[in-house]
Amino acid sequence: METHDLLQHYLGDFGTFQQYTTLLAILVAPNFGVTVVAMTFLMATPEHHCRVNEPGSSGEHRLSPESLNHSIPLENLNGRSVYSSCLMYVQTNETKTGENRTITSCTHGYLYDQSQYRSTIVTEHDLVCERTWLNEMGKSVFFVGSSLGSIVSGIAADRFGRHPTTLLFLLLHLVFGVGAAFATDYVTFVILRALVGAAGIGFYFTSLVIAIEIAGPSKRNAVGMASVASCAFGYVILGFLAYLIRDWWTLQLAQALMTAPFLCYWWLLSESPRWLLTNNRVDEAKAVIQRAAKMNKVVIPHDAIFGETEKLSNDSEEDSSRQYGVLDLFRKPRIRKTTMTMCISWFAEGCVYFGLILASVEWAGNPYLNFILGSLLEVFLSAVSLAAMERWGRKPVIGGTVLVAGTCSMVSAMTKGFPTVSRGFALVGRGAIGISFLSLIVYTPEVFPTVVRGTGLGLANMCSRLGSVLTPFVSLLGDVWQPLPMVTFGTLCFVASLAIYTLPETLGVPLPDTLEDSENFGRKQLHSDEIKDVSYTNPWPIPTPMKYTRRLVVFYQTARDGDFFRSSLVLK
Repeated sequence: METHDLLQHYLGDFGTFQQYTTLLAILVAPNFGVTVVAMTFLMATPEHHCRVNEPGSSGEHRLSPESLNHSIPLENLNGRSVYSSCLMYVQTNETKTGENRTITSCTHGYLYDQSQYRSTIVTEHDLVCERTWLNEMGKSVFFVGSSLGSIVSGIAADRFGRHPTTLLFLLLHLVFGVGAAFATDYVTFVILRALVGAAGIGFYFTSLVIAIEIAGPSKRNAVGMASVASCAFGYVILGFLAYLIRDWWTLQLAQALMTAPFLCYWWLLSESPRWLLTNNRVDEAKAVIQRAAKMNKVVIPHDAIFGETEKLSNDSEEDSSRQYGVLDLFRKPRIRKTTMTMCISWFAEGCVYFGLILASVEWAGNPYLNFILGSLLEVFLSAVSLAAMERWGRKPVIGGTVLVAGTCSMVSAMTKGFPTVSRGFALVGRGAIGISFLSLIVYTPEVFPTVVRGTGLGLANMCSRLGSVLTPFVSLLGDVWQPLPMVTFGTLCFVASLAIYTLPETLGVPLPDTLEDSENFGRKQLHSDEIKDVSYTNPWPIPTPMKYTRRLVVFYQTARDGDFFRSSLVLK
């Protein structure tokens, strides 16, 4: 009996054990959400202007309007005259008379508006004006750390197990997070924040994989989307935390200490029985299955649990004794296509997703309220994604919504002369890419086999983080041609949509366990008699030559299932 048959047959689709494990994954997910978006407030740049007096002489707050007129020059910003943030008048006797004013950079430091933020990393280290690039570089380094953490945690989860990997990265998240709160220089802070990002993505996706692997086919979508929604709820939690805690180091310490209670998962969280069986660790698998049976209040016959697992052990001993890594994702043709397609899709959607989020921060109003409302939108989109994928499947939802996002981005770029219309299409595109990206997180673990599921998910997520690193540079294309960033996002959406449709549908389908399973996953075996006997239903609105009808039908059916290579052979 196959691994998934054994687990589902005796334990059911979603008994108490599965619900308990899913709850543990849901509870820890907000910690990752807080980690990802914490830099929105930790590294925020408040309004500022030059400090006119020598540091410590007087005036720790912003100057009065009258003093600003005599001390700070005006500059044009989007057609408006505003006081310069980076320039000042040289203070001489002629300054107040308005004669012979000489402009210079801020030689005495800066004064920051404290109405929204008491302190941030930017105000701590004066990362403004000519030092702004250091702040942007710090954000990019965080995403680089996250991308490395995703692939390292994926490999570790496949090699050493999901349970120890989850606990290790939870511990690292706590240690590095506390260290970042007490960092005395900017470089140390950036490095530790990158390590926090690596640890956060490690424990989140590894715990998500455990929950998905123990759930039955009919509940996988709900399990995955519940974890994603919980992660998005972490954004809401951060919004309230940041509103209550206005200094960066206390906020960083608070979000780090949120991880501490979850170290008890060493005793509460079980290893994935699917991973144990696939890796020939039968004795440990028996213990987990027995615990699950007890929690689910089912009786498993002795011969069933021992006989089937021992048979599985003997049948797969040679295959499960080897260690799997990134190269195995490219070793066979079908999983190679899956890996490359997922990397392209995650890169494109990650770039667009974070790009449209950055574009939305230009909304006026209270930054905390805007952030919380945007986060609640993410939670709502998770519910929409769940319902849509249950109704229409993974591929149509992901491919269709990313296509809508691309179209809206293009239209938004071409209607810049009509701000309301342009903003409306941008908001629709933001919602569409949100649904697509959240659905992609659930879909990805389903297309990779158990032996490399963590590695595959980690590699795909790494590509997403690399896409997000490039997002600020895509935004700079607006200096060349204003609509170019949105046009670029739209083009990436079209590429992602085409890529997704080459993959198999996974709705209600058992997960693959081995590399061989992945080669046959979603593939319909075609024989010569199928080509002869296939019933014809013309999928195209135009007539087709009768002698090619049957072959074209098989081509359509095979391509629809995501196997374009084999479908091309049918036409020969």
